[in-house]
Amino acid sequence: MEAGLIAALAVGGSALALWHRRVQRGFAAERAAVFDDCRALFDETVTEDCGVDYPRLSGRYQGASFELQPLLDHIGYRKVPSLWLSLTLRTPLPLAGTFDVLMRPQNIEFWSASAQLEERIDLPADWPVHHIAKVSPAGWRPPLERLRDGLGALAEDPPFKELLVSPRGVRLVYRLSGVQRAHYLVLRSLLPENTRIAPDMLVPLLDAALNVASALKVTSLEKAA
Repeated sequence: MEAGLIAALAVGGSALALWHRRVQRGFAAERAAVFDDCRALFDETVTEDCGVDYPRLSGRYQGASFELQPLLDHIGYRKVPSLWLSLTLRTPLPLAGTFDVLMRPQNIEFWSASAQLEERIDLPADWPVHHIAKVSPAGWRPPLERLRDGLGALAEDPPFKELLVSPRGVRLVYRLSGVQRAHYLVLRSLLPENTRIAPDMLVPLLDAALNVASALKVTSLEKAA
C-alpha cells in the first residue's frame, strides 16, 4: 500500500515538473515575442536578450532614437503583478536638471528614479492628483507648463505611471497589462494577460515622448511668436 502511494506520488511529481517546464518554455517564447506586433513601427531595430527578463528593443521612430524595455513588477505584497513598459527617447534637452513625476505611488516602484531625486515640488492644478513630483538639483524648476502641454491627454490616462526628463532625454512608464489572475493566484504563473505590445497602444506613447521633447526645445522667442 505504502509502495503504491509512493509510486503514485512520484509519478504525480514527475508530471507536475514536466508541466511546469512546459509552461516556463511557453513563457520564455511569449517574452521573446513581445515586440513582434510593433517592430514594424521602427527603423534600424536591435533587440537585446536580457536573460530571464524581457528583451530590450532599440530603434528609430520618425528619425528619433528610442529604447523600449518591458518590466515585470511582482514585488508588491498581496498584489497581482503588472507588466510595465519603460519607453526612453534619447535626445539632448536644454535642461539644467532632472524632473520626475510618479503617478499613484505605492512605494514599490523599483524601476523609478523618484527616490534618487533631491527635492519634492508641487505641481499646478492642471496636473492629475495623487502623484509625487521631484527634481534634482534642489532649487531647480523645470518648465512645467510646457511639460504638461507636451504630455497632453496621456497625463490623464490611468495606465500612465511616470514621466522623467533630463538633459539626456525623456522616459515614460506605462502599464501594459496585469498577469493572468487565475494562473497567478493558483500557480504563481507570471504570464501577462497581453503578451505583445500593440501598435495602436504604442504610437500615442512614442508621439507623447516626441511632443514633450519638442516642447522643451522651444525657445522663449519661438514661444512668443
